[in-house]
Amino acid sequence: MQNQDINSLLAKHFNGELLPEQNVVVEEWIRSNPQEYSRLKSLIAKAEQTVYNPDCNLDDAWQNIDAQIRGKQTPTVKLVKSAGQRSWWMSIAASLFLITSFALIYYSSYYNPLITVSSGNFANKQVTLPDGSLVTLNANSTLKYFKLLSGDKRQVRLEGEAFFEVTKNPARPFVIDAGKGQVKVLGTSFNVNTAEAQVEVTVRTGKVQLSSTEKRGLAITLLPGNRGTLHNDQLQKDTVTSENEYAWKTGMLVFRKEKLSSLVKVLENTYHRKIILDNNATSCAVTATFKNQALESVLEELKLILKFNYEVKKDYILIHNLACENDNRE
Repeated sequence: MQNQDINSLLAKHFNGELLPEQNVVVEEWIRSNPQEYSRLKSLIAKAEQTVYNPDCNLDDAWQNIDAQIRGKQTPTVKLVKSAGQRSWWMSIAASLFLITSFALIYYSSYYNPLITVSSGNFANKQVTLPDGSLVTLNANSTLKYFKLLSGDKRQVRLEGEAFFEVTKNPARPFVIDAGKGQVKVLGTSFNVNTAEAQVEVTVRTGKVQLSSTEKRGLAITLLPGNRGTLHNDQLQKDTVTSENEYAWKTGMLVFRKEKLSSLVKVLENTYHRKIILDNNATSCAVTATFKNQALESVLEELKLILKFNYEVKKDYILIHNLACENDNRE
């Protein structure tokens, strides 16, 4: 985000004109710049208190000052109310306020700008945060954070999927805004996926809290091996037994007598491609290992194992003419 963008959004914020999606960005800025925001609020309060002195007449005041300069007798200052003076004073106060405010905002956004990292079509893009935490982005994922990661908590926003290895700091929890959920940890490693209108968190080490940002009090605690899913204001927790949960990051796919329907689901999650089976393949099972292979390479090997054909369409891959010959290759 450019500096002028946050300036505009903050101006709308103080005028109560923010749209919901704009409010999310401003709240992120406020969380990362609490001192600057506090100073802005204080400036606004002072400006509102000092914009108008109804008993001051500028002409009389100037005559008084001019007389003192010239050694003349000080005339009596006549106190009058003037609608025109109010407008003049308000204009000056508003101008000073805007100059001071935007200078402060510019200073904050210059030294602590919002950083946006996108992975594009490539997985395993790594980002090292200022606190030493490591984030590995899957394909088509975006991470946003303020450069200094300052404040009483380390807060980032994720769109897509990423694996987090968070440095331990009990005094400053690590918080991830992900879709309609929020993930909070002190120091641990875990995977977060915001695909398909839900938030899914799988914990490898440590303890993680997954909560809803829309339903107060809706939260679960996850331990190593747990997977939490937030969908439609409902939280579910189960245990992950598959070695393929982190396949997009490790590059390893391991199947042991895996049903073809489950295997296809893993391939979809790993390669982010829709795969359709055109017949009932529930009886098929596969034992195989793939390491750092492209999806097309995996499909070619499965084609030889299970004797099927497949077609690559624009939005999906179709598997058909399945002979369903089981394989026990390791």
